[in-house]
Amino acid sequence: MNPLAFPVEIILKKPSDLDKKADRERVLDLLSQTMDAELPIDVDLDVLRKLPSILRQRDYSLRLIIAELRQRLEVVAAGQTGCYGIALDLGTTNLVASLIDLSTSTKIDVMEAANPQTSVAADVLSRIHESMRGRGRELHSLLIKGVNDLVRQLCAANDIDQAQVFALTVAGNTIMTHYLLDLPVENIPMAPYIPVAHKVGIINPGQIGIEIHPKGTLYVFPNSGSYVGGDIIAGILVSGLYRAKQPSLLIDVGTNVEIVLGCDEWIIVGAGAAGPALEGDIAGIGMRAAEGAIYGLDMSGSGKSRGVLKYKTVGGKEAVGICGSGMIELVSELFKNGVIDQRGKFTASPGWADRIIGDEDDRGFIVEDKDVKRLQISEIEIDNFMRSKAALFASIHLLVKSVGLCFRDLETIYVCGAFGSHIDVDKAISIGMLPDIERKRFKVLGNSSLAGAEGLLVNRELLSETDRITSLITYREMNTEGDFLKEFPAAMFLPHTNPEVLKA
Repeated sequence: MNPLAFPVEIILKKPSDLDKKADRERVLDLLSQTMDAELPIDVDLDVLRKLPSILRQRDYSLRLIIAELRQRLEVVAAGQTGCYGIALDLGTTNLVASLIDLSTSTKIDVMEAANPQTSVAADVLSRIHESMRGRGRELHSLLIKGVNDLVRQLCAANDIDQAQVFALTVAGNTIMTHYLLDLPVENIPMAPYIPVAHKVGIINPGQIGIEIHPKGTLYVFPNSGSYVGGDIIAGILVSGLYRAKQPSLLIDVGTNVEIVLGCDEWIIVGAGAAGPALEGDIAGIGMRAAEGAIYGLDMSGSGKSRGVLKYKTVGGKEAVGICGSGMIELVSELFKNGVIDQRGKFTASPGWADRIIGDEDDRGFIVEDKDVKRLQISEIEIDNFMRSKAALFASIHLLVKSVGLCFRDLETIYVCGAFGSHIDVDKAISIGMLPDIERKRFKVLGNSSLAGAEGLLVNRELLSETDRITSLITYREMNTEGDFLKEFPAAMFLPHTNPEVLKA
């Protein structure tokens, strides 16, 4: 592996009357002889000022920390012991960070925190509106504070000095990375949808106020347009889709849904608005996949007079709500057990009738009823979910069909994003959310945005791969196309008005 920052142990020959080489050149000559580096290498000026005393105090044997900066390698610290890196998934709702020992490429810990920008607005479009009202710098400052707080907590929990963190990789959507870099976002949601930059690459963390080693390196994943951000590039990188000879599909569901179709010669990305409902915003009991969120559900058991509902929660805690993957399983189980019909309407199903409450105009289903906490889902909320699942499948079907392919032509379907961590593929297929093809072709990646940031952190050779990926991408807006408006109504039923379409 070739991390973005890495330690090198050196033992130098001492100067003499016959060897009067300067300290800098002595270090660089040895590095050029021992390292297989394709980039030029130099010594940071601050390090150079301390180098003479450090060399002589340590008898010309010391540890250097080298980081990749823009098109060069640089010695950014001398005599320091630890060398760590942090990979960051810069989510609209949540920030997730991994701490990695760059000496061994070992993951030490992972932490998550709420994105503090949610105190201003829940979604990115609302945040852009606030930026237009003059709150852009405030949103930038909130995000930087959130990142720094997470970095601080991650380091403190593992007894690591933040000054020992020499590299940070960041993957997020286009708008979130613009906020991170304090770039204007106002033009992104308006035709012709132009971001300030597609590629920023490596910057100094101090330029934006990130509190790691001041001479460290910070890499921001590139975007390929307003709706194809660095999180999608990271997902494509992790999947390996861009190297495959046969077409594969990648589905990333977070705040929005992005669908990637392609191979080593071409990639098409379609974006739509199915995501929020699958991320927890669909119902009063909806929540992100945090502790206490129901993510798995089974209604196959039965008692003497009523059905038995069992569920699993994140962290094994008492149920306080339901996340996107839990909602998929709930709707699947309700449909399988005849509690709802093809339209998502409640029926008088034997064994479950006593869980259905309300009148014909406002019926709900009790998922859990303990003490003062009742978790229930209404017909209206199920209808909202069905719109999201219909939008997702219609987008998938339309994108695959648009290039003359069928689902059976796909080598692999990768599922990632917020709801991809716990998703039961069989149950998602049973309600017509995913294509009904061989299960072995599905691969659940979980948080591929974070995984991509981790991968590049420990292997800087992937820098060129991200450029290759962006060069292959063509973008399509799905929800506004005429064909989408034809596909969507048919997918509003469970599993579909024409189930054979799921296998096409």
